[in-house]
Amino acid sequence: MNKSKILYNKKCSICSYEIEHYKKRSNLNYVDCSNMDDKYLKKLHVKFEDGSELSGIEAFIFVWERTNGYHWLAKLVSMPLIINIAKFCYSIIAILLFWRFKIFVK
Repeated sequence: MNKSKILYNKKCSICSYEIEHYKKRSNLNYVDCSNMDDKYLKKLHVKFEDGSELSGIEAFIFVWERTNGYHWLAKLVSMPLIINIAKFCYSIIAILLFWRFKIFVK
């Protein structure tokens, strides 16, 4: 069995809301990273037993592939043109949420 950990910022209201929805539809292991290094606060991460990681859109695709009702989204976002657009948009949104968290929540 895959013992991956999905690292998300539970103190971020937007991140937490989305992950709580996925929790109801999957059996993934979600772990709060709100007290970890900034690296983990900047993007969604999947950490594997062997030490390897996925982050950002690749991490979301991993989650969507394993979440009931989201397989189609994983396939759509994995398409070559769409994944590049998604990475660009996610990087902007993620950094805005990170700074919002650093300034207003901590």
